[in-house]
Amino acid sequence: MSFQKVITTPKENRLLILTGLTGLAIGLTGSILEIYELTLVPFAIGLVFLCYYKPAFYVLLIAFLVPLSIFIDDVGGGLGLSLPTEPMIWILFLFFFYQSLIESKVDKRFLKEPLVIFILANLLWMAVTVATSTMPLTSAKYFLARCWFVGVFFFFLFRIFQNPNFIRRYLSYMLYGTFIVVAFTLLKHSAEGFSRGWGYAIMKPFFGDHTIYSAYISFFVPVATMFALRGNWFKFGALHRLFFALVALVLIIGIVFSYTRASWISLIAALAFYQLIKFKVKFKHIIFTISIIAIIGYIKQEQILYSLESNKQGSADDLESHAESMSNITTDPSNLERMNRWHCAILMFKEKPVFGFGPGTYTFQYAPFQRPEDLTIISTNSGDLGNTHSEYFNALSEMGLIGFITWLGVFLASIYTGLKVIYDPISRNWQKSLATAVLLGLITYYVHAFLNNFSDFDKIAAPLWGFMAVLVALRFHKYEGQTDIMALSRKDLS
Repeated sequence: MSFQKVITTPKENRLLILTGLTGLAIGLTGSILEIYELTLVPFAIGLVFLCYYKPAFYVLLIAFLVPLSIFIDDVGGGLGLSLPTEPMIWILFLFFFYQSLIESKVDKRFLKEPLVIFILANLLWMAVTVATSTMPLTSAKYFLARCWFVGVFFFFLFRIFQNPNFIRRYLSYMLYGTFIVVAFTLLKHSAEGFSRGWGYAIMKPFFGDHTIYSAYISFFVPVATMFALRGNWFKFGALHRLFFALVALVLIIGIVFSYTRASWISLIAALAFYQLIKFKVKFKHIIFTISIIAIIGYIKQEQILYSLESNKQGSADDLESHAESMSNITTDPSNLERMNRWHCAILMFKEKPVFGFGPGTYTFQYAPFQRPEDLTIISTNSGDLGNTHSEYFNALSEMGLIGFITWLGVFLASIYTGLKVIYDPISRNWQKSLATAVLLGLITYYVHAFLNNFSDFDKIAAPLWGFMAVLVALRFHKYEGQTDIMALSRKDLS
């Protein structure tokens, strides 16, 4: 697939017109016969041609529409679907897969990147656990979804991010769509007095609930802030930078009034990580510190639990009281249910420590592992009210120890890659700023991922894998001698 593909020959023009007329005829026929599914054919054909002839614009359109997409719970066969983005992602994935098979060449340096190694290892092991899954069909669907998300938002974006000007366009388009959703949600929320009860679902139909909504917009607070402060390095004028400052403010307000404690914690963690970057703390020292904290936490777990049990503050409309309820594991139903789901995941891991129960199966398999003493007033056997409530425990229960290690490796390798760009003396200021903003966005999710798991949703997959693609691309800009984003052309963005 050429990223600068244009229609140049009369034969291609005739084919385009003929196909368009055929699609229109099918759509009109479906409308007349009341077979309304056929009316979607012209749109599908239009997307296919747009993807083939204007792939750069096509992926920018996806970036803009991701936050604006609407999830349909059941489109048939019990399947859910985000419209219009998921069908668009499928089309792009098929084109990219086809083109990759034709080219059959890969830069060896790319395959040697630690992040790429862990991503491929995780996908490979996931394929193995599909074969050993307790629910093979469910796991196969989950694996396929992971493939098209990674294929489009990591591997495909890495290719077009070879032009760093495209990175800033992709990020800014996602910010535009995100700003629209958050501003619209805040307007609706203001009409209800910003109450906590309304805050849990006020973001519908764009997001299912407040947790995924706040996790998504947390990705973009560092990016919007960076564009506001350093936008001149990316060809943004003064008014544009002022707009990004407004975007950053609106996103922070959106997170505050989402009443999502996990996102509050994640932003604080990102700010703390930024201080580590400022002091140039090395990756190995960060890992050593995290390991020491984890070991101490394990050794002192009884004392920690005793201290947490003394907190009786429940969720509340008052922001200060709601913040205090974060550590209440005695009476707060949300926290207690999260502990219940984690215990189930651990017990599931103990039963199947090597292969796990299979990707995507936790929701259907955890019920028998609930212990009577862990049940809460919101416990259920039907798998609703969230999943494992942790990316880490989810990987452990569904893909065993190797799945957990490779998934954790993806997260850690992305941090390593980001720090390599930031600390490299060859990196230019714009590269360091871009890598810092994107890495801090990822940090918000890695912290949030202790308390929730949303990587199988397109709204989270787009920034999660896309931000990783940015970091690897920035590494390659150094290899190729890309030094000045101001001098790069926009001709391939047509």
